Amino acid sequence: MCLEHLAIALAVLLVGCGAPLRAAPAPHPGRLQELRAQDLRVASVSYRLALANRALCPGAVAPQLGFTLHGIEQYEVADRDRVAAGFALGRHAGVMAVVPLSPADKAGLTSDDQLVSVNGRELGPVATDPSDRPTRASVERSHKIILEEMKTGEVTLRVSSAGGLRDVRFAPELGCISNVELIPGGEVNAWADGERVMISAGLLAQCITNADLALVIAHELAHNILRHSRKLAAAGGSERKVVGLLGSGSAMMRETEEEADQLAIKMATAAAYDMSQAEAFMSRLLVGRNAASMAGTHPTADRRLKLLRAEIAVAREGTPKR
Repeated sequence: MCLEHLAIALAVLLVGCGAPLRAAPAPHPGRLQELRAQDLRVASVSYRLALANRALCPGAVAPQLGFTLHGIEQYEVADRDRVAAGFALGRHAGVMAVVPLSPADKAGLTSDDQLVSVNGRELGPVATDPSDRPTRASVERSHKIILEEMKTGEVTLRVSSAGGLRDVRFAPELGCISNVELIPGGEVNAWADGERVMISAGLLAQCITNADLALVIAHELAHNILRHSRKLAAAGGSERKVVGLLGSGSAMMRETEEEADQLAIKMATAAAYDMSQAEAFMSRLLVGRNAASMAGTHPTADRRLKLLRAEIAVAREGTPKR
């Protein structure tokens, strides 16, 4: 996968496959660290929401990795030397980012560590496609094995770094299952399909604070928790419906948007994010260039902001005084 169009599947909440890979010119060297910062930001907010709201998804709780992975094979051949040097990537899947204060972080896992095995199960070296096409196959395999081992409790990761081999042992925390992915592009949008949550880099740039980002992620997680894609699919007769900021829809879709807005405030508040500026943030997103695209699929901006304001007031009343 080429760096300018990086679509990192966040392993913190991974349950599915990554987004399609696309090609683009090789990036400015500073783009590597920018990608890591974006990945870490989304991963950290997603992790916090997942843990704080596990009571909302008792039937869909899973171990949370607390870190994200990537592999050299997901980058374009022309970029691999630069990526290998910048991210210390080699034969194994590497740690892109570690969520601060997660069990993995406390145990000493760090970005640029390469994962060799988990509980003695070899994760295997990254295997590139003979055609040299970018692929996440090896990384997805490592994710799957690690999550399988985490289901039994404590795990021991054998990692390789500049200092040699070492073992990192920790017990993961539990949280809501969801796969949150940061995808490329300047479009301001986010959506959910029942299994995954997609957030565009363009929307991430609009989230000035992590509370803004928490509201966006929580809104899309709410669609999945409430099984809106199934509800819409049953009504529309298709196998899968995507729900998000943009797209085609119906009166039922507008209803699901209102439900997701309301649950999102509860989820963000439960995770201790300050929602005092949520209305102003949503107003920036809803009013103006997106209004025409969202007409017919979402409640009007005025109605949505009114409902949001009411939900914030309810959440504020229920927040323990400190």
